[in-house]
Amino acid sequence: MRIHQMTAALVYGDAITNDILEIDARLKAWGHESRIYGEHIEPRLAHLARPQAEYEPFLAKRDDLLIYHYSLYTSNLELYRRSLQHKLVVYHNITPPEFFQGYHRDMETICRIGRLALPQLQGCDLAVADSDYNRLDLVKAGIPAGRTDVLPPFINLASLTGAEPNPVLADRLHQPGTANLLFVGRVAPNKALEDLLKVVHCYRQAIDPRIRLWLVGTQPVPVYTRFLEKLILRLDLAGVVELVGQVSLPDLKTYYQAADLFLCASRHEGFGVPLVESMAFDLPVLARRSTAVPDTLGQAGVLFHGSHYGAIAEAVHLLLTDAGLRRQVIDRQRQRLADFAPERIEARLRQALQCVGVG
Repeated sequence: MRIHQMTAALVYGDAITNDILEIDARLKAWGHESRIYGEHIEPRLAHLARPQAEYEPFLAKRDDLLIYHYSLYTSNLELYRRSLQHKLVVYHNITPPEFFQGYHRDMETICRIGRLALPQLQGCDLAVADSDYNRLDLVKAGIPAGRTDVLPPFINLASLTGAEPNPVLADRLHQPGTANLLFVGRVAPNKALEDLLKVVHCYRQAIDPRIRLWLVGTQPVPVYTRFLEKLILRLDLAGVVELVGQVSLPDLKTYYQAADLFLCASRHEGFGVPLVESMAFDLPVLARRSTAVPDTLGQAGVLFHGSHYGAIAEAVHLLLTDAGLRRQVIDRQRQRLADFAPERIEARLRQALQCVGVG
């Protein structure tokens, strides 16, 4: 069978792009003719995908399947609507626009348009989302609940855990007696990184000044990044909190290995791949109970409510110093990690394909 995957953009290292490529590899291994299309394709991925215009000749091929990945508004939504094929929607979530208000007008606009356009996905045979939280977005958009399901993304943990760590970086990060906190993800307002800074400030004031926080990830919202930089200075955290930026796979592994705790205060997550990556490194997770975070963690990690920074700092201290509690958290995370094993996601992908007529 000929199967087409379409997305807004293919970007090297992006979690959605990685999921698409993992699906493509399995479709081909299962004997299907598989193609990928995108509106924007990063040059180094051009050999793996095609411009979306090349999909147009297949619009009326009723025996084909279109797997449509939706994560922001894109012009190829019109191709999706015109397609006469069987359709499987994979929804990766769109950040609510209000998080970008006052920080990035263009992102605010494109997120608003993207969420308003969700009802246009109604013409699908099946719509899957990478968390139950995201699935409910689809139901609210008018897709019958019986035609929705959850399909977690493929996460290529083997590439990350198998990468060679950076010894020079590891040496720089190692400071005996200092606790290292880590957050990995976009530096964006919905991540509430200012809350992490305030937790570190409370920890240094009330518990122990020997603590550091690394914020690893792209910085697509310059106004928000500058806000964080000013807050770092105001809270006297220069040299304590580091806005690292995007890093290579070997460097990312090095940060995970050097960290003592993964701390997440995000107010909006559609899934949260770094939560799973942390489990793969036996790194205890302390995260805000918000949006899809409980879906991803399941019974693993430790969740907190609200913004009582002193109480969160105490929880950080417990997870850093109580060996028994730390072992319990890591054991539960290992159990949860098994749910994201490639063979389990493959089984759920096969199930979704069977629902849309692919044997």
